[in-house]
Amino acid sequence: MESHETEPPAAPVVGIIGGGQLARMLAEAASPLGVTVRVLAAQADEGADQVVVDVLRGGPDDPEAIRRLAAAVDVVTIDHENVDWETLGELESNGVAVRPSVTTLRLSDKAHQRSTFASLGLPVPPFAIIDVGDGSAEARKDATSDALSFVDQHADGEGRVVVKASRGGYDGRGVWILDATELRDFLATYDGAPLVLEPLLDLDLELAVLVARNPSGETAVWPVVETVQVDGMCDEVILPADVSPEIQARATDIAIRIATHAGAVGVLAVELFVSGGELIINEIAPRVHNSGHVTIEASATSQFEQHLPRDSRLAARADRAEPPRRCDAQRGRGRSRSAVKAGIRPANCAGCSRPSLRQVAAACPQAGSCHHHRR
Repeated sequence: MESHETEPPAAPVVGIIGGGQLARMLAEAASPLGVTVRVLAAQADEGADQVVVDVLRGGPDDPEAIRRLAAAVDVVTIDHENVDWETLGELESNGVAVRPSVTTLRLSDKAHQRSTFASLGLPVPPFAIIDVGDGSAEARKDATSDALSFVDQHADGEGRVVVKASRGGYDGRGVWILDATELRDFLATYDGAPLVLEPLLDLDLELAVLVARNPSGETAVWPVVETVQVDGMCDEVILPADVSPEIQARATDIAIRIATHAGAVGVLAVELFVSGGELIINEIAPRVHNSGHVTIEASATSQFEQHLPRDSRLAARADRAEPPRRCDAQRGRGRSRSAVKAGIRPANCAGCSRPSLRQVAAACPQAGSCHHHRR
């Protein structure tokens, strides 16, 4: 009797540009799923080298290295956005599956991002895009005039504004807080990507929302988390965020709208400010994100599992981002909360049985000698 059974789709080979922490965590999630990972890493001491056998040597801005990786995999994804977009666009036009797409990836350009979100009616702060162009005296004069006009209108009580490089910045890099005199001096020699100027906001707190989306447009969203920043980097994540249901719903809606407009495939992170009780978009990351490390322990599927395609159809799952299970319970404000230091597996303190997190260290009765809470 003739069999009409079909073979299940083969598990894909995923290529990751960049060999840092996120590439390593993607690789760790891939193994149980039967997904093979190849990584393009510039140096042997990057995090992914310790867990990935198949590492190609090359930089994220090296066109030939990116092409070599693409030729050896079924789908290309990223560890960070500071990659060669032009080469990825060329690969896309030749039929290579790039996740996120270059269209999605371009939204990580802060100038393009601000203009796009403003045109969509999404909540963004007042902003100005300042470009020194060819660096000529005339171009710098015009850029300085526009920048100082923005300072006049939007500076804080000390005359300062926030200045962000539209590309190349991360973890607090490429961000400056300057007054008018400092900004004038800065623009006299600056020769990088266009700048985005914004007010220095008085923040209540910061939030993040992660969305998983597949090629057919299905989305799933993890619960809203609060992020605690130290020196421009996400240091702690608090789940659930201590905000009203209305703020949670609004933040989730904003994230879904952005992921849908961007045509995201895989995971996309949206970072938001809460200022004066109102939500304002900070920035997005079209990839897995350090605010989502908590999903490893707290959710039915982690952000890393969701981001990886399951078979050669390259369809990232968006059907199991369920509400979180509790990691470590910390009593606060009359209800149970979970707090996880970004990137660190939670554990109870051996000395005092409290969660081993910096923010509760001061309350540990053995703070001076306790292994987890020693400061």
